Amino acid sequence: MNITKHAFERMRERGFTVEMLGKVLRRKDLVRDPSDKEGVSKITSEVDNHFWTLIVSDDLKTLITVRRAHEDEEKKARKG
Repeated sequence: MNITKHAFERMRERGFTVEMLGKVLRRKDLVRDPSDKEGVSKITSEVDNHFWTLIVSDDLKTLITVRRAHEDEEKKARKG
């Protein structure tokens, strides 16, 4: 997966490591939600006791940004 400069900077700021990214991408129950923007999806997952939302290209080739999940995203991810 390609990581944009913006995503890398956000990861560093927020303490989201490449290892954590690997944990998200290896999950068998990975759920993608369409974003408000065309060509972009959101993945929300729990990693190391925190919920994170990754904004990725629809083809899963590029990580655009990463942030802590919003409350509604966390609730949806808990339901699976």
